[in-house]
Amino acid sequence: MDIGIIGAGKVGCSMGKYATQHWIPVAGYYSKTMQSAMEAAEFTRTECFEDLTDIILASDTLWITTPDDSIREVWDCIARYDIQDYIICHFSGSLSSDVFSGIEKKKAHPCSIHPIYAFSDKNTSYQKLNEAYFTIEGDDFAVEKMTAILEKMGNKVVRIKPQMKALYHGAASLVSNHVLGVIETGIGLMQDCGFSEEEAYEALTPLILNNVKAGCKLGCKEALTGPIERNDIQTVDRHLSVLTGTAKDIYESVGNELVIMAKEKNPERDYTGMEMRFK
Repeated sequence: MDIGIIGAGKVGCSMGKYATQHWIPVAGYYSKTMQSAMEAAEFTRTECFEDLTDIILASDTLWITTPDDSIREVWDCIARYDIQDYIICHFSGSLSSDVFSGIEKKKAHPCSIHPIYAFSDKNTSYQKLNEAYFTIEGDDFAVEKMTAILEKMGNKVVRIKPQMKALYHGAASLVSNHVLGVIETGIGLMQDCGFSEEEAYEALTPLILNNVKAGCKLGCKEALTGPIERNDIQTVDRHLSVLTGTAKDIYESVGNELVIMAKEKNPERDYTGMEMRFK
């Protein structure tokens, strides 16, 4: 198997470097700009290709690591070639392999792969990819081959249904991007209280990290603390009386979920009054 990577951004560079470190054969890179393909090839010690024809001829598996809105366009270009028996993968979290329209007529094998991982830097993100779960979906042949490669590199792989991709990606976004939005809102409120931004981050970081660690270790319901879990209605009322705008919306929306969690954790407590605050 020889993997050609189309797209030389964070995901493409990270996956290529990660693969070559595990002796998975990577032919090289093709990208919108020759400069980015050359940089990715140098980083991974593979080849760069000036046109799509060359990378297709050098590969039997193609990884499309472009932004989501470019995947269909890239596929339309690939579909003009003889790609019988090729495995064609993309790395979008929200799109399924159905984006490869008409691939069955080309007698190629579609697949989508997604690492549950935040690629923050194209030169360093590969270093902790061994910690990531991967989701995968597609035809049986492609899924079997790609799963074997990922597991060879030491990763756990979960197969999901194509129609679940958007829901799955929404879940991943909630626990990553949306959490950052909640934290940023809290930082802003601390600044309203007189903290500098730097002081707010420094003060809240232990609270944030310890809660996240506890939630991941014990499960979120077991790790839950605070006024909602304690059924402290007076404190919650004080919070609601001073919060406004987006901050109040977030507090009420997330608070509704916290009430549900608290009821499950403490079935002996009567949370009727607390529930009324989040209706």
